[in-house]
Amino acid sequence: MPFSDCVTTKETPLTIKRALLILAMTMASVLALAACGSSPNSSGGGGSGNSTLVVVTPDTSWTWALDNGFGGLEPSMNVVGATLVRNPYEATNRNGIVAQNVAKYAPYLAKSWTISKDDKVVTFHLADAVSEQGNPLTADDVIWSWERRFNTSTSISPSIQNPQITSIKQFHKIDDKTFTVSLAQPGYLSTFFGLIANVTAYVYDAKYLKAHATPSDPYAVKFTTTNPNYGFGPYSVTHYQPGVSATLTANSNFVLGAPKIKTIIYKIVPDEGTRVNLLKSGDANVALDLAPSDLVNLEKGSGTKILSAPNPNSYMEMPLLTNKAPFNNALVRQAMEYAIPYDQIIQNVFHGLAFRKSPGFLRSDAPGYDGSGFTDFTYDPAKAKALLARAGVSTPVSYTLTVSAAEPDMQEAAVQIQTYAKAAGFNITIKQVPAAAFGQGRTDHTFQAFLLLDYSITLTPSYELNVYTAKNPDGSPAGNNLAAWVDPAFYAAKAKADALADPYTAAAGKLWNASEQIFINQAPIAFIAQIQPTTAFRTDVNGITWRSDQWIDWSQVSKGASEG
Repeated sequence: MPFSDCVTTKETPLTIKRALLILAMTMASVLALAACGSSPNSSGGGGSGNSTLVVVTPDTSWTWALDNGFGGLEPSMNVVGATLVRNPYEATNRNGIVAQNVAKYAPYLAKSWTISKDDKVVTFHLADAVSEQGNPLTADDVIWSWERRFNTSTSISPSIQNPQITSIKQFHKIDDKTFTVSLAQPGYLSTFFGLIANVTAYVYDAKYLKAHATPSDPYAVKFTTTNPNYGFGPYSVTHYQPGVSATLTANSNFVLGAPKIKTIIYKIVPDEGTRVNLLKSGDANVALDLAPSDLVNLEKGSGTKILSAPNPNSYMEMPLLTNKAPFNNALVRQAMEYAIPYDQIIQNVFHGLAFRKSPGFLRSDAPGYDGSGFTDFTYDPAKAKALLARAGVSTPVSYTLTVSAAEPDMQEAAVQIQTYAKAAGFNITIKQVPAAAFGQGRTDHTFQAFLLLDYSITLTPSYELNVYTAKNPDGSPAGNNLAAWVDPAFYAAKAKADALADPYTAAAGKLWNASEQIFINQAPIAFIAQIQPTTAFRTDVNGITWRSDQWIDWSQVSKGASEG
């Protein structure tokens, strides 16, 4: 659809448009397009028919939103996860996969919006959506959803959304279908839209949740840990046995059109070999969290394929906790970065489904990116030992490296690091913990160091630099500040870049670079490699989505003849 046909917005400067590229189509057009592609598959039925998917996963740590804890969120995006705007999907030439265009925003629960001339106030007009409980969407739902985020102690959304969204006072209701959001400065606009398109900004059915609130649970947070049907998403949970299985059933009144796949059956299968065999036999349609060696074989096998992302937004990371020994010393952290066998991990663990990235976290393909002046950490035991000597610590330096029992590739990588780090002066004990305990430990800062695959759900420089460095209002590290690292110089440098109206100019790139250099030199997190997704499918599963949050949007999926 040409931009001139869109509902819109006032004309923003071209530099802002390049950064934001907001595609504000009319909701009528969106619904018409959705209707064209969402009719039930006539050949589908129940069970193994074309309207049912069986998904096998090792993940038992499901949570349904980021304000009731951090855990496995893959099912939640399809149930609770309707947002005001979305990144539209575009076809790729990879096994029938569609990918988000992370530089554009299309209507979802908001049918249109306008932006003030100073780029500091966005006015949203809501669609005629209905929740999973049958309640119509209103501005009260949106504002109450943010109120819950800001007033829930277990919520990590406020720290992640800072500095773009810092207070419920930024939201102003005009009428039942219209509200505004005010931003402190124009430079926040692009990241603001990225935030409201993702997991930090699900819109909840306030009427339903208020009915289940209690004095001790005023926002029904405890209630929603086991009662997930409180959003406006494409599916409802019709069966849920924590740690065992869940069944998702399509919502026929979903605002973007009824999904083709009517039933999603999640089965908890802890053993990876069993998940692989279920996929090979056709008893499962999708297998999650597979080891790279299995992914390589499934890619070559008959009847199966893997998700190959056009530009993977999944990073193998090693946070080094700065709130306790031995990594409360920056020299020891730098030494550990020189003790990691990057090339061996890519070759021996990921079997070609990974590549070495720059030392930092910003995406090098972003306009204006500046990657100059970074320390390029490579495996160098001599440099590691020299830094440990400068730090004045006794060798070998002993610590515990924690990994999730649900992530076999991280377990393999931990063994590689343990083996090669001995020559660099480190004695590492590997500890495996259940997925739920791992999710808890990554946010409460109790580990000494850990390995994980993670991602930036919003791909703007401000968000990417904030996601692992955020602090609470009292100055303490926020839950998603994985290394518990707080540095005033870093925050001051980042604030200078945030103040620019366009985050993608060469001038902005230099300021982002200044922030990132502080982060890299202090070495709170080792970014080891970019990793392809760890999911495999039967070849008749089409419309698989690559998303910045790494989850699959089942509302886009269909089953039938294989697509080339």
